[in-house]
Amino acid sequence: MRIQSLLSVMLLVAAGAGVTLALQPDPTAAKPAGLRVLQAGNSWGTEHSAPLCEAAGIVGHKKMNRHGASSPNSLEGVTQYLETGEVDAYVWQHSGGMPSFMTQLIELGGAKNPNFRFIIQQPWLVHDGRRDVKSAEEYENTNLDEYQVTLEKQRTQLEAEVDKVNAAAGRRVVFIVPLADGMLAVRRMIAAGKFPGVTKQSDGNGNSVLRGDIMPHQGLLATRLGAFMHFAALYKMSPEGLVFPGKDGDGLTEPQRAILQKLAWDLVSKYSHAGIAKPPEPGPAELNTPAAGG
Repeated sequence: MRIQSLLSVMLLVAAGAGVTLALQPDPTAAKPAGLRVLQAGNSWGTEHSAPLCEAAGIVGHKKMNRHGASSPNSLEGVTQYLETGEVDAYVWQHSGGMPSFMTQLIELGGAKNPNFRFIIQQPWLVHDGRRDVKSAEEYENTNLDEYQVTLEKQRTQLEAEVDKVNAAAGRRVVFIVPLADGMLAVRRMIAAGKFPGVTKQSDGNGNSVLRGDIMPHQGLLATRLGAFMHFAALYKMSPEGLVFPGKDGDGLTEPQRAILQKLAWDLVSKYSHAGIAKPPEPGPAELNTPAAGG
């Protein structure tokens, strides 16, 4: 799914934000095998599939990062994890695009595990794409239409880089979780007064989309949306109806959870770079282009 389709999904979810409750998972459906996931990046990380796997009855999900081991944020640090072939997915969550060592990482990961995947969490805009943003209140004044234009340019560039790497690898090994687009959709709902229980995009207490600091970091809504989206991308199944186990849960109300889970599945399942939807077929111009030297 390309940019126009992504925006259509965002608008449809926003329009129906006040309606549905999430569907309950089918207990008789076959469960995928648990994946071994290596997480890297910075404080923008949101991958947290373990409680969703528990709720879904998926056995064997494992976070590979070992306490005290070298950081998987560098090629040297990641080698120890990949050389055994025990990593199924490497999830990069960073305020930048993708790591400089990605090509070597893919070669290393795929050498021992042919099903190895590299997943990039689409970053949102640092400082909302503005200058001198210093408070939670200032994020409320961001022009979301202008933000969207800048975000689309950033995503298009990231997609082109991913396509290039995949072409060189000869298979789809790099994928994108479109979290930034999802966060923008939620911010638009809040601005339109259509997200239950939340009136600000950044409340300064971490209970909204943004935490309210300068970068900005993710708040509760973005954190949970990211968890739902990563789960969907990793396991190619909807998070709808899944509730974090335990008395503390996920901190969301049922209507909030239903909206975020539906949005997560709609975006991930229909966006070809996330790995579920098939890439678009070549257009007539591409099909009719003579081969080099022809």
